[in-house]
Order: sequence, then structure tokens, then C-alpha cells
Amino acid sequence: MSAKTGGWVLARPVCLWPAVGLFALPVQARYGGGLGTADQPYLISTAAQLNAVGSEPGDWDKCFKLMADIDLRDLGSTPFRRIGTPQGGSFAGVFDGNHKAISNLRLYSEDESYLGMFGLVDAAGARIANLTLLDPNVAGDSGRYVAALVGLLNQGTITNCHVKGGRIRGTSFVGGLIARRAGGAAITDCTAAGAVRGSSRVGGLIGANLMGDVTRCQAAGEVWGDASSWSIGGLMGENESAMVVACRASSRVEGNTCVGGLIGKNFAATVSRCRAAGTVQGTTDVGGLIGRSAGGKTIDCYAVAGVTATTSTGGLVGFCGPSCDCEEYIPSFVARSYAAGRVKGVAPGGLVGASLKSSVEASFWDIEATGCAISAGGEGKIASQMYSLTTYLNAGWDFVAESKNGTLDMWYLPGPRDYPRLTWESLLADFRAAGRLDF
Repeated sequence: MSAKTGGWVLARPVCLWPAVGLFALPVQARYGGGLGTADQPYLISTAAQLNAVGSEPGDWDKCFKLMADIDLRDLGSTPFRRIGTPQGGSFAGVFDGNHKAISNLRLYSEDESYLGMFGLVDAAGARIANLTLLDPNVAGDSGRYVAALVGLLNQGTITNCHVKGGRIRGTSFVGGLIARRAGGAAITDCTAAGAVRGSSRVGGLIGANLMGDVTRCQAAGEVWGDASSWSIGGLMGENESAMVVACRASSRVEGNTCVGGLIGKNFAATVSRCRAAGTVQGTTDVGGLIGRSAGGKTIDCYAVAGVTATTSTGGLVGFCGPSCDCEEYIPSFVARSYAAGRVKGVAPGGLVGASLKSSVEASFWDIEATGCAISAGGEGKIASQMYSLTTYLNAGWDFVAESKNGTLDMWYLPGPRDYPRLTWESLLADFRAAGRLDF
């Protein structure tokens, strides 16, 4: 067989006698060792070994473990080979980053889609975990599904994966970590901080999310859409029929329509215990947390992002509307949420910019901080009232150290002149992907 990774290697012709000499010849290990099983995964220690995985579709259902930090500049002029493609088949195995980092991923195509370290992931047992990508640069001029880690995630689990720095550019379905997630995949404890640019369904972490929970994730950096862009968000561009829980974004977000500090468009989905900061700018349906809520639920959330747009501009949600223009629609709903960032536009709303067939309950906006005396929903308060615990307890908010409104302890008040915060914001998490807990 050939001398490439994975074959038997004979350094020179060997006589057939004595026979024991033949059988004593060593077998070259695949990659850096291991058998590709759960107990003995293939070990990856160098850029060349990692790149070899992309040329072996037959191994894409195996288990891998990263054993060292890898700089892909070590490949020189050799292009990086994606793991999982529509042509070669999806990645269906396990890749344990082992709290290591891969730096300087470079991918570019004029017309190809499914760009990312993993182009296509599609198996119920597929799993990518404990991995950090440093300074990735991935660009597709006209293709879809462009991201640093995964282009299209149909099934599988992504846990504790992170992107730090770099630039991602594509047309539609563009994300800092994952371009599009569909089906039953789960994403937890992931972060992205870089620059992401596209035309539609563009997000700092995920371009578009369909039918799967996203939990304890965050994004920071810059997210841009072009002059005719839509569904642009600090965390994700579009979210449909899925739960987004305990997530946050602090980004500079710019686009045209459906632009949000956390989510550009939230369709028939629930956003709970989330927050957004930074700046958000667009034309219409622009909000500090969500640009357009179409039959979505926004519960126990807040936004302190500065928002600038022309129409349907809100401190929390730009436009709250039904899921469809039909008889049996799902109304949008906002409960126990607030906004306290400056809002600018034509007749902007301190909490909600515009509303149709939707409702807002027990929610507030800071009249002084937002600069807005009106809203399409919610109740305006002056700063001193926004700092008062009584304001929220009387509205049924569940706070630490009280049981009348519930025992889940959703909120706490940090100080006498501060707004409420979500309790998870003070909890421990491995945000640095270093294999230990950070504050």
C-alpha cells in the first residue's frame, strides 16, 4: 500500500525469511495514533494529521481527539480540506477538541457552499466539543452556508466550541460559528467573537437556527448586512420553531430589514432569559433584542443596546406581529422584559416599535434612557422606578430571595442604582474554553 497516512510502510524490500522478522514489522498508526473508536479515538497532533482527516471520507464516522494546539499555517501552500461535504458525505463521528485551539483556518471559494472546518454534519450521534478556533478567515463569494466551524448542521451536538477573532463572509446563511442549524441538533455553551458579513440570515454565532435549542451561548464583535440585507442578528440572523435560552450578544449590528441585537427575525419560537447590548442599526423592523417577532415569545429578557432605524424601531423588539397573514396565526407575546438603551427613529418605541395582533405583559422601558415617551406595548418608567425592586415585584417578576412570584429566581438586582439582571449572568462557565470554570 502507499506510504500516506493510514497504510502499511516497508522501508525497503524484506526477505520472507526468517518469518518472524516479517511479522515483527511495525504498523504505521493512522494520524497520530488510536483506532478511531470511542475508547481509542484517532489522535490529532499536527496540521498535516488534521488535514488528512479531510481526505478520508471513510473515517468521517469515527472518533477523533485533538492532542495539541495546531497552527494551520504549518500547511504552507497546501489548502485545508473540509471535513464533511455533500460530495464526500457528512461528518457523522465525534471530534473532541480536548480544550485545544486550531488557529489560522483559511477557506475561500467563489461559488462553493458548505464552507467551514466541517462543511456538513449530519448524524444523531455526531458531536463536536471543547474546541477553539483562533483567527479563522472563511469567505464564499456566492455560496451559502459559510461559517468558521460548521457550514450546515442537520443533526448532532455542538458543545463548548468557540471562535475568537477572524472574519467570515458569505451571501446567505452566514454565521460566526455555524451557518445553518436544522433538525434535531443541539448547541450549548458556545461563543463567537469576530466579524461576520452577508446578505441574509447572518448572525454573530449562527446564521439561521431551525427546530433546535440554543442554550448558554454568546456572541460579540461585528455583524454586517448589505444595503438590501434581511435577518441580521448579533447572535443569530433567524430563529424558527426553536428555544433560545440564557444567551447574550454584545455586538455592533448593521443591516436593512429585520435587524436585532440578539436575533434578526424570530419566527414562532421562544426566546427566554436572554439579553443584548452593543449597537443596532437598520431601516425597518429593528430592535435592541429582536428585529421582528413573527409569532414569537420573548420572556424574561432585556436589552440595553442603542438602536437606530427609520420605522418599526424598538428598544426591545422592532415589530411584534403574527406568524402569518392567515386566519389561524400565532400571535407574538412579550412578558417580564425591559429596555434601557437609546432608541432613535421615526416615532420609535421605547420597548416595542410597532405591534399587530400581539400582546405585551408586565414589561417596561426606561423613558429617560431610551429617549422615548411612547411604545407599542409595555409601560414607561423613569430611571428611579426602573431601579426599584418594587416595580418588578408588583408586576409578578420572579426575583432571588422572594417566593411570592415563583421559586426559579430568574432575576436579581445588583445595586441601588442599577437595572435587574438575569441570575445566570453571575454564574460560572467555561467561557475561555480552557477546561476550567471562569466567572
